Amino acid sequence: MDISPNNISEGTLLEDERFLRRIAHFYYEAGLTQENIAATEHYSRQTISKALQRAKDRGIIRISVVPEERTGYLRNLERDLRLKFGLEDLVLVPGRNLDEWPIETIAEGVLADVATNAADYLDQLLKDTDILAVTGGKHIMRHVVRYLKPTKRLPKLRIVSTMGFVRTFTNFGDPNLIGHDIATAYGAMHAWLPIPAVVETREQCEQARSLPLVRDVLKLMEDANLIIMGLWPSSENEYLVMRGIVTQEQIDVIDSYKPVVDINHWVFDELGICINNILSPPPYYLTGLEIPSLKDRIRNNGAKVILVAGASKSYIPGILAILRARIANILITDHITAELLNEQLPTERG
Repeated sequence: MDISPNNISEGTLLEDERFLRRIAHFYYEAGLTQENIAATEHYSRQTISKALQRAKDRGIIRISVVPEERTGYLRNLERDLRLKFGLEDLVLVPGRNLDEWPIETIAEGVLADVATNAADYLDQLLKDTDILAVTGGKHIMRHVVRYLKPTKRLPKLRIVSTMGFVRTFTNFGDPNLIGHDIATAYGAMHAWLPIPAVVETREQCEQARSLPLVRDVLKLMEDANLIIMGLWPSSENEYLVMRGIVTQEQIDVIDSYKPVVDINHWVFDELGICINNILSPPPYYLTGLEIPSLKDRIRNNGAKVILVAGASKSYIPGILAILRARIANILITDHITAELLNEQLPTERG
C-alpha cells in the first residue's frame, strides 16, 4: 500500500524502510533530482532530503571514495590472488574488519555489496547463446537475484538448476527458484530439475536421472558454459539434519573426515578433497551436477565458474577449499576476505 502524506507524519514516514529505499532508488539509480522526487511523490523537498540522509544513516545508501593508494593496494591484492590460485578473474569490493563480527555473522552491508557486484558481473558476462547453471542459497544467491538489474533482454539464454529439490516444496533459496527468477529477469528460458537432490542408493539415483522428463534438463546442465554458485560452511550440517534432508548417521560419517564446505551437498575438506568421492559407498547419492567435475570443465571446456562468497569469517575455510580444488576460476568477494585468504596461503600455486 502506498504511503499517503495526508495521514502519516513525517517522523513516521522517515522510519519506514520501504519509503527510504524508494527515495534512494529514485535519487541514486533513476537519476531524479530531489525536486523531481518531491513533485512526483507529493512530499516537500525537505522531507526528501531528510529521507536520503536517514537512508545513509541506516546503511541503505553506502557511499565511499577509494583513495588512490588504496586502489593500488587492491589491484596488487587482486593480482596476487589470481596468480596464486590460477583465477581467470577476481572482483573485490570494500570490506569490513571481520574481527568485529561473531564468526557465524554475515556483515549484511558488505554482503549486499558483494552480491551487487556479482549481479553486475553476471549481467555483463551473459550472452544470448549462453547456458547458465545456478546453485541455490537464501543468503548469497538470493542476494544476487535481489540486486540483479538486467541491461538487456536475452530470450535465447537458457538457465538451469544444478540440483533438484531437497524438500517436497520449493523455498526462497531453492536453486530451481533462483534460476527461474534470473530467467524471468532476462526474458530467458528456464528448465526445472524436478527430481530429489539427495537419494539413498545408487539405483535411486540412476532411476531419477533416467526419467524422460529430466534427461534433457540434465543434458542442458552438463552443457552449461557458465556456472554461478555460493557455498555453505559445514557448520550448517545440523540444519540439514533438522530439515530431514540427511540423517545424523550420514552426517557423522562425513564429519569424521573434517569437512569445511558444502556445495549442493558435495563436501570438501580443507585441502579441497571431495569427501563424497573417497567414501565407498557414500552416505548418500546426489542426482544433480557433479561439483568436483567443474575442475575438468574449466580446464577442458573453458567453462566460467563464478564463486560468490565473503563478509563472514565462517566462509574463509570453504573459499580456500574450493580454490584448492580448482572448481572455480572467478571469485567475487570483499577485500578483507581476500586479505585473509592471501595471509593463509602465501605460497600456494599450481
